[in-house]
Amino acid sequence: MLEGANLLRSLSGAWQLDREIRGAGAQLHGKATFEPGLGGIFAYRECGTLRLRDGRELSSHRRYTYRPSERGFTVAFADGPTIGNDFVRLTFDASDGERLVADDVHHCGDDLYEVRYALALPSAFEIIIDVTGPAKAYRLISSYVR
Repeated sequence: MLEGANLLRSLSGAWQLDREIRGAGAQLHGKATFEPGLGGIFAYRECGTLRLRDGRELSSHRRYTYRPSERGFTVAFADGPTIGNDFVRLTFDASDGERLVADDVHHCGDDLYEVRYALALPSAFEIIIDVTGPAKAYRLISSYVR
């Protein structure tokens, strides 16, 4: 398995982002970038257009930081009210065919975010997040390609 610093270097650069939000009938199309910074930390930025079920379109932006670990990385919030808090800690010690995979769970109040990263580097990766809670039930499928 690759160490986290090498995985992050493989993610470095620009990506085309397509996200399906199942259960909400929405889609996002945009761009994402991973930029190296101090101490091996990478800045993730995405921007795109979110198309809602009713056809409305909204501008969407999101930021995270990625910190390398021995066999993976930690993803932390870089915007919003929880800036600096960890979202997930991923260890890539499994594969599903030719992709490296890692799973983690994030608790946010009564909501649960089950997260899976599947890396087919250097050309593609996917993030699937299943969100459940008292007022939430949807699946985010984010596909990234170069």
